[in-house]
Amino acid sequence: MDVNEFKSRLKTGELSGAFAFVGEEDYLKRFYLSELRSAIVTDEAFAPFNHIVFDGDDVKLAAILDAVKAPPMMADYKLVEWHYPDFSSMKESELADLEMLLEARAEYGYTTLAFLVGEDGIDLGTPKKKSKFVTRMEKHINFLQLDRSSDAQLAQWIRRHFDAAGVAYAPDVPSALIFRSGHSMQQLKNEIDKLVAYAKAKATALCAKEVELIATPTTECDTFAFSNAILARDKEGALTALDDMKSRRVDPTVIIGMTAKIVCDLVNVAELTEDGMSFEDISKTLSMNAYKLKLYAASVKKLGCRKCEALLAELSRVDTSAKFGGIGGYTAIELYIMQNM
Repeated sequence: MDVNEFKSRLKTGELSGAFAFVGEEDYLKRFYLSELRSAIVTDEAFAPFNHIVFDGDDVKLAAILDAVKAPPMMADYKLVEWHYPDFSSMKESELADLEMLLEARAEYGYTTLAFLVGEDGIDLGTPKKKSKFVTRMEKHINFLQLDRSSDAQLAQWIRRHFDAAGVAYAPDVPSALIFRSGHSMQQLKNEIDKLVAYAKAKATALCAKEVELIATPTTECDTFAFSNAILARDKEGALTALDDMKSRRVDPTVIIGMTAKIVCDLVNVAELTEDGMSFEDISKTLSMNAYKLKLYAASVKKLGCRKCEALLAELSRVDTSAKFGGIGGYTAIELYIMQNM
């Protein structure tokens, strides 16, 4: 089942059945479950009878079956939700019991059964081959898979939120926010709320500098600042960026790995620029949003391709030293900074 089919069923009132909200994007899973809930539980006075929620992977299927059988109160449908079942670890006997539950639900058409499933709670298989679980259960369950959105989709979604809030913003603010705070829609929604509150309090239009000032950075954003400081031989800047990551307990191996990835991207941007490729074509080739590419291109122009290539080799030595040289963790990174800047 895709999103359009799900929306169509909500619109036409075809609400009976079992639905599993699965995939990477928790925000969308919770959103579409709430849409189903709103369509079914229309009278809060009877919600205790018509909306039953089970939580966790230790729920007894017999208890869910009892909830499924009970008729709705003053309504056509009732909703039974099971949040975060662990389908991936179910034994054969448990899978058989789950099938029995789903077959029983079909006998009670007034009950809609909804599963809110964590990313680790189910094996979906691949786009080319469904998992054994999905193949076995899809005759009983409508699987609605909700994965991470593209940068373009997220930017459009961010713009809609700012527009709905009546906040003015510069064209590069959505892509700046994605670069700063990542691709999780829940995280982005939190940052949007902060930026909206700031813009209204200050009666000002948002621009990229407000995003940098207010929004919470991701590890990639932190390591970009760290990489730039190293490339510029800015010891104080590198140590400050490292301290920020240490305060949030970012794994030092992740810092080295992410920094190496960023420097690789810088090298790629430099080489493609030297080859005469346009800004738009580089963005498409590297799948890099415009704001991020603008920052990377500015770094390349300032520092040059050779410095980036040299840093990549240095990071490889730091990584090897941290793994095999007896000096690991943050100490290896700090030692590199102190010795090379």
